[in-house]
Amino acid sequence: MRKLFSLLLLTVASTLACQAITADVTPGELAQIIGDDTSITELVLTGTMDARDFQFISENLNNLATLDMSQVTIVPYNNSTPVYSTYVNYYANEIPRTAFFGKPLTSVVLPAGIEGIGYAAFAGCDQLQSVVLPASVTYIEDYAFAGSGLTSIDLPSAIVFMGDGVFSRCTALTSATINSSEIGAFAFLGDIALTEVNIGTKVGYINEGAFNGCTALTTVNFDPKCSIARIGDEAFINSGLETLDIKSIKLSTIGDWALAQTHLSSIELTDGMTHLGVGALAHNPYLTSVKLPSIRSRGNGTGGKKDTEKPELTPSLFGAKGSIRINPTLERISAYTFADDSLLNDSQLLKRGVKVIEPYAFYNNSLEMDTMYLPSTLVFLGDSAMAGMTGMQVLKTDAESVPEVGIDVWAGVDQPSIPLITPSKEATALYQEADQWMYFFFAPSYLRGDVNMDGDVNIADITSLIDYILNGEETAEPINLLAADMDEDGVIGITDVTDLIDYVVNMVSLMTPNQRKDELERRFATTSDALMMEPISLRAGETRTIDVMLNNDEHDYTALQCDIVLPHGVQLVAANAIERGRDHNCYSVKNVNDDNVYTLMGISDANSLFAGDEGKILRLTVTAGDEFDATAAQVELNNIMLVTEKNSIVLAGSTMTKLNENTAVEQLNNDRQIAKVTYVNVSGQQSENPFDGMNIVVTTYTDGTTSTVKVIK
Repeated sequence: MRKLFSLLLLTVASTLACQAITADVTPGELAQIIGDDTSITELVLTGTMDARDFQFISENLNNLATLDMSQVTIVPYNNSTPVYSTYVNYYANEIPRTAFFGKPLTSVVLPAGIEGIGYAAFAGCDQLQSVVLPASVTYIEDYAFAGSGLTSIDLPSAIVFMGDGVFSRCTALTSATINSSEIGAFAFLGDIALTEVNIGTKVGYINEGAFNGCTALTTVNFDPKCSIARIGDEAFINSGLETLDIKSIKLSTIGDWALAQTHLSSIELTDGMTHLGVGALAHNPYLTSVKLPSIRSRGNGTGGKKDTEKPELTPSLFGAKGSIRINPTLERISAYTFADDSLLNDSQLLKRGVKVIEPYAFYNNSLEMDTMYLPSTLVFLGDSAMAGMTGMQVLKTDAESVPEVGIDVWAGVDQPSIPLITPSKEATALYQEADQWMYFFFAPSYLRGDVNMDGDVNIADITSLIDYILNGEETAEPINLLAADMDEDGVIGITDVTDLIDYVVNMVSLMTPNQRKDELERRFATTSDALMMEPISLRAGETRTIDVMLNNDEHDYTALQCDIVLPHGVQLVAANAIERGRDHNCYSVKNVNDDNVYTLMGISDANSLFAGDEGKILRLTVTAGDEFDATAAQVELNNIMLVTEKNSIVLAGSTMTKLNENTAVEQLNNDRQIAKVTYVNVSGQQSENPFDGMNIVVTTYTDGTTSTVKVIK
C-alpha cells in the first residue's frame, strides 16, 4: 500500500510540473487534490463534484485554459453557508451560476449528462471560442455565455428554456444553429459579427430583442416546417436584415418595433397573422414593398372549390357547422407601423379586413404614387395617420360609410389638389360634409385614363377608347369622357389614344413584374388560352428572332399586354406584328427596375381581332452580348393580359422557351436573318443605337425585306 501511494504522488507531481493535471474528484475535495499550486493550465476531471469544487476553480485557478469535465457527474450541494454570492442551494447536473465568470478559458468540455447552464456561468470568457452543448441540456439561464469569445453555437432541441442575453455581446460569434423551443430575450443582442442564423422546426418563439443590433445579419434561414407563434418586440431592430422569408411559417404575431431600422427591401407577411405591433416595420429606408396577410374563406369541404376572398369579417360566420370559415387577418394597422418608410409603395398595401389605422401609421411615407386605396372595411384613421404622404396623387376609398378620423390625419398633404374617389354618388355627398375628408378635391368622379371606369388604368382602357372613337357613343360601351381626354383639349380623338398608350406603357414600366402580378391576379379572371414561343438557339454576339403564337380556343382578342423576361446578357431589339397579328401595332418598353424585363403591347387602331388559332402573331428580335451564357437560358412571358372583343381582360398563364437548343425552326429561318437594325427618332435622325424616348426601329433582313416597330426607351 505504501508503495502504491508513493507512485500516485509521483504521477501527480510530474503532471503538476507541466501545469496539467488529471484528478479523480469527490465532492468538495478538489482543493485538497490540487493543493497550493494554482499555475495549472490544463485540467481533466473525473468522478463527482459540487459547487464547492467549482468555487475553488473560480477563485484559485486563474491560469486555467483547458477544462475537460466530460467524465464528471455534478451532484447537488445545500448548505447554510453561501458558496456564490448569497446562494446556498445548487442543483445536480448544472454548471453553477458565475462558475467561470471572466476566466481565461479557451476550451471547455461539458459533462455528458449535464442539464443546465447557470446564470452568467461563462460570461466574460472572451477567449472561449467554442463549446459543445450536450443533447441532455434542457435550460440555459440569463447571460450564461454573454461577452464570451464564441464563434459559433448549436442549440439542441432538448432546450426548453433560454434566459435573457444568453449569447449577448459575443462580438466574435458568426453563426448560430437553433432548434431549442424558444430564442430567449436579447439572446444575441449586439452580436455584430453574426451573419448566419439557422432556425429549426422546434423553435416556437423569438423573444424580445433576440437579434437587436446584429448589424451583419442580412438574412435568417427558417426550416420550411417552422411554426413560430411570435416574433417579439424589437427582435430584429437595428439589424442588417435585407431579406426575411416568413411567408411559409405559421406566424401569428410580430411585436412592437420588431423589424424596425433594418435594410429590408420587401416582405410578405404570413396569411393568418393577426397582430403587427407598434412601429413593427418603421424607419426602414430601403423598404419598397409590403404584402399584408390575405383574408380568405374556406368552405365546408364538400364543394372542392378554391379559396376566395371575402369582403367582410363577419363574426357569425365562425364556428357554425357547414358554414363558411374565415381565416383571421390583420384588422388593425398599429401606430407607427410604416412610419418614415420613404420608399414604400402604399398604394395597394391595405387589404379588405383592415378596420383601424392607428396614429402615425404611414407618417412621412412620401413616395410618389398614383392612387392610395382604402378598403371598404375601414372605420377609423388615427391622429396624423397619413401625415406627410406628399407623394399621394389620388385617394380612393371603397368605404360607403365615412371612416372616423383623429387629429390632423393628412397634415402636410395638399388635400385640395388630390381627388378623392368614393364608391358612389351617395358616398361622395357624405364625404363632402365629413371632418377633414371635406378638404379633398371632389371633381366629377374619375381617374385620368380610366376610360372604362373600372378603377384602374390599363390596356382595356385603350381598346375602350378606340372602340368609342370608331363607333361613337351610341353603339360603344359607355366611357368617362373626362378620364379619356388625355391631352385635356376637350375633344376625344386619336391623340388621346396615343397619349393613353404612352401613359400606360410608362406606368407599367415603373412597376416590378411581381407587383403587377399580385394586382392582376386580384382583379382578373384566368383563361386557358395562351401565348407560346418557339425555341431557338442563341449564342453570344448573335441576333435571332423568336416567333410568338396565340392559341385562343376560349375567346377572341383585340389586344394584348405581357412582360418579357430575358436572361442576363440578352436584349430585346424589336417586337413587331406578323402574319395573324399583322393588323396590330407593337409597343415595347424596358422596365425601369429590371434591365432584363420588357413590357410589350399589341394594339390595333381598328380593334381588329388577332387571327390566332396557334398561328404566329408577333416576332421578337433579341441580341446576345459577349457576357451571355446559353447554359439553361430561357425567355419567359408572364403577366399576360388578353383583351376580349368586349374590352374585358383575362389572364393567361406564363410560358417560357429555351435559348440553348438547336431546332428545326431555326434551320427553316436561316435564310431570313437580320442584316441591319437602324433606330430613327422623332426628328428623323438615324443611329445604330436607340435614342432616348420614342424610336422607330427599322429591321433589314438578309432576303431584302424590312420591318418597322415603335419602341420607347
